[in-house]
Amino acid sequence: MKTLLLAAVKVILTLGLFALALRSIDIGDVLLHIKRLPLSLLILTAGLLLCQMLVSGVRLSAIAGVVASSVPLKIALRINWIGAFFSLALVTFVSGDVVRTMMLRRQCGLSMRESVGTVTLDRAVGLLASLLIVSVTAPWAIQLTADETMRHSIEMLAIIGFLIIAGFAMVGLVARHSKIVEIVRVKIKSSKIVYVLLDIMTVARHLFDARRQLPKILVTSLMVQIVNVTVIFFLINGMGAQVSIWQCMLIVPTVMLISLLPFSIAGWGLRESAMATGFALVNAPVAAAVAASVMFGVFTLLLSLPGGLLWWSSRVAPPLRSAEST
Repeated sequence: MKTLLLAAVKVILTLGLFALALRSIDIGDVLLHIKRLPLSLLILTAGLLLCQMLVSGVRLSAIAGVVASSVPLKIALRINWIGAFFSLALVTFVSGDVVRTMMLRRQCGLSMRESVGTVTLDRAVGLLASLLIVSVTAPWAIQLTADETMRHSIEMLAIIGFLIIAGFAMVGLVARHSKIVEIVRVKIKSSKIVYVLLDIMTVARHLFDARRQLPKILVTSLMVQIVNVTVIFFLINGMGAQVSIWQCMLIVPTVMLISLLPFSIAGWGLRESAMATGFALVNAPVAAAVAASVMFGVFTLLLSLPGGLLWWSSRVAPPLRSAEST
């Protein structure tokens, strides 16, 4: 019952956010911009997002190797694809992470602790890469607007981003010293729940314990964000807007961060409102910005659908470690 109520609330919020994004533009104008997209650009968009899925699989495989044992790229890609499907099918990206955790355990033979740590670190690194780009580019993003409220908002987001990144790294460094973690556990009267929470909070320690994989994890995380920027750049310019790749770099990562807020279904509505606001700063047509966001969401949705078929076929597949031992 609670799940249905949450879904209903998210549907209402999503529709409300869409109405907010479309309040000052004509839907017909949005559709007209979409119709301008050439077939070659649609194929390029699909190709870029498929490459992003591959890069995400490389990152998950590398992180699994850091936390527990290496997962073959083919398996990691399958798990990510299935996770993407359930993130959309079950309203929230947390659902996809739960499914990825269970599949790492069942298909790859990882323990529950290893599976949770792998997915948590994968999600955290992706979020930190987005925060890093937003924080580093903030001095240039501020120059896009003269509105003091927005300028202060960008400054605060940059500061918060740097603080989160620094905090994540600091916790990871401290957690490398097991004695400190044990002292904390004793101080707060350790229980199974506390052990699990501490383990999740200190996943950053794995990055410092496996420096050989660290460059691959960082590069793939940044590549995922760069693909988002590139896709939006091609889509919005294909609709007739004149926006540079640098302007997209200043706007798109912040938009993607906002779309992660758990107020709508898969970021729909939030993303369109943020795109309209962001690209208005560079004098791009609002209808083109909203249309580009809609097409980004449509492509993401369509490319996640094969994950459902992969999930169905994987239900009868033997665990990886069991298969290797026979």
